Amino acid sequence: MYSEISQRTFFSRVFFNMAGALILTALTAFGVASYPPFINAILSNTAGLFILMILEVILVFFLSRRIMVLSVGAAYTGLIAFSLVNGVTLSLIFVVYTLESIYTVFFAAAGLFALMGLFGYTTNKDLSPIGRFLIMSLFGIVIVSVVNIFIGSSTLMYIISFISVFVFSGLTAYDMQALKRIYDSASLSPEMYEKVAIIGALKLYLDLINLFLSLLRIFGRRR
Repeated sequence: MYSEISQRTFFSRVFFNMAGALILTALTAFGVASYPPFINAILSNTAGLFILMILEVILVFFLSRRIMVLSVGAAYTGLIAFSLVNGVTLSLIFVVYTLESIYTVFFAAAGLFALMGLFGYTTNKDLSPIGRFLIMSLFGIVIVSVVNIFIGSSTLMYIISFISVFVFSGLTAYDMQALKRIYDSASLSPEMYEKVAIIGALKLYLDLINLFLSLLRIFGRRR
């Protein structure tokens, strides 16, 4: 029988991991954007940017599928690697949008994230059916977004962004409830709780980042 950690300790670990990943991403993005040779290399190498984006997808898929068989150290390494790579790709927002609007939109996204996270944590309603629908919607968003890369429609981009705000707001609530239910229903070893805290942090990180980017595309002030 394992000695269980408290729910407060578990969620503190989730948000500590998430905050660390966000800080690492922010520092990387700002550092790359502040060094002209780096940002120019990214802007002039579309293929390289696509490779970074594909690497992000691979890292997320790998961690999601293999988290329980990885060591805690390997799982943290994967989270750190993803945070760094995502920081490089996100450095482009400093080229496109003003610094003031980036900060303003991020805090707005963080507020919405906190509100939906609190809802997911406290509600007694089962969000699983909604979560499955939102995940299916997310696949649709990805497909349409890829198509729009070639079409270049600003109207379609705004439509995608508005829909994405609702999808990632809902996923925030769903992921918070899912984490709470995992804690409530499972008796795990401290190491397994640590792994769940890592993958939970990654999911919430992705919810917040995508919520932020969606709002930024709608409300961000371009340079």
